[in-house]
Amino acid sequence: SPVLLRILLLAGVLSAKRFPCFPEYCLRDQDYEELLGIARGGLEPAARPAHVVVVGAGIGGLTAAKLLQDAGHKVGIPRGSAQLCLPAPKGRAGGWCWRVAPPLRPLPRLVREFIRQFNLGLNPFIQSDNNTWYFLKGARVRAGEVGRNPDILNYTVKPSERGKSAVQLYREVLNKAFKKFQTTDCRKYLAQHDSFSAKEYLIKVGGLSRGAVDMIGDVLNEDSGFYLSFLASLWDFSIFSEESFDEITGGFDQLPRAFHKALPNVVQFNCTVEKIMTKGDKVRVFYRAPDTLAPTTITADYVLVTSSAKATRHIQFLPPLSPAKAHALRSINYASASKIILACSEKFWEKDGIRGGHSVTDRPSRFIYYPSHNFSSGVGVILASYTWNNDAEFFLPLTDEKCLDVVLQDLADIHQVSKEYLQYTCDQHVIQKWQLDRHSLGAFAAFTPYQFVDYSQALFAHEGRVHFAGEHAAQPHGWIDTAMKSAIRAASNIHHDS
Repeated sequence: SPVLLRILLLAGVLSAKRFPCFPEYCLRDQDYEELLGIARGGLEPAARPAHVVVVGAGIGGLTAAKLLQDAGHKVGIPRGSAQLCLPAPKGRAGGWCWRVAPPLRPLPRLVREFIRQFNLGLNPFIQSDNNTWYFLKGARVRAGEVGRNPDILNYTVKPSERGKSAVQLYREVLNKAFKKFQTTDCRKYLAQHDSFSAKEYLIKVGGLSRGAVDMIGDVLNEDSGFYLSFLASLWDFSIFSEESFDEITGGFDQLPRAFHKALPNVVQFNCTVEKIMTKGDKVRVFYRAPDTLAPTTITADYVLVTSSAKATRHIQFLPPLSPAKAHALRSINYASASKIILACSEKFWEKDGIRGGHSVTDRPSRFIYYPSHNFSSGVGVILASYTWNNDAEFFLPLTDEKCLDVVLQDLADIHQVSKEYLQYTCDQHVIQKWQLDRHSLGAFAAFTPYQFVDYSQALFAHEGRVHFAGEHAAQPHGWIDTAMKSAIRAASNIHHDS
């Protein structure tokens, strides 16, 4: 849900750089060092006050708020929801809390910069473990066995593809795509490849067999997103080309909590923006606070909207947004995602020698992630199902009871324990379906073919005194680092213009 942040901004003759509506960079942000410099050193002090309202107090909104406050701006943050993590009910296993956020991608330098500033710790996130399971097409084998002999999975592949893992086959195709990208003009490359879906590119250009594509889809979680833009796959491939991952010690919610501490006495929860009206050189923001019959109005000089594209559509803009902006907000595809988390009094997976990593199945649960660390309460917490896109939509109409029934049966078959044992041992749960989340209305932006070229510029472009940012307004989608990138660009632009 759109949430509101009020900022008093000191502005004058500034040397802050103004970033373009959409930087035409392929896969690598050529302005990244400048963005990192702003994150480290801040914006230059302003000379006279201006008034800015930031809609959306996620990581993007909080990043912009901190930069503007550190430059001397007065900040106030009414926010849509006070919930920072999903708590499970207390029971015999004790209280616990699972943070519904992904691990940090390798070397996300903006995120790590704020982690450093806030003195937060990191511990390794174990992405793979040889003792985890592949349970595909009715066969159950250890990850270590698959690593030694990928053919054990029994996919029908060409002779030239035999003995190669899904990762190896995928990398061979995308490495060739990288080489072509490096020798092609960026604009031309995007125009040539934006029409490809991921699956179409693997088959038509990559020359992979259907069996190889099926293996990539099943093992690498590509199947549910094969209809998405090939360019998104290329971006994600550049992210996951390294094997080292970290997680924030104590949980991901430590980062937004640290931002809140850096913005003292400014957070007001449960406020929703309903209308943004621009007239002359002023912008009026109408928002509704808890237990109020009429909306409250704030008059500002600028607005920065960082809510998701879908949430932004719930705001009435006067005058209306440009056709290009409205079309982009309406049309971009959002990924669905679901997580089903269990708290267990016994860590049954440890009997299989598993610590960290994930198991893969073609059953509805699809991907099962095991903890890389222990919880102080002694409870064992397992991400029993993590699904995206079409796989996540399988769970969308199901009741919580049915969701649990499905994943417990999958776990029972994968780990060769009884379903009744799991029902007794894992008696606490949290289920999160992002498509049903009233604040985000989806997991993250996920472009389909033609959407990168058609909508990227419009999503970031400002509309007069109303600016926009968020993970959907930069590349690659779905990452905290991306939300920060777009927020720093937009905050710098507002700072420059005021």
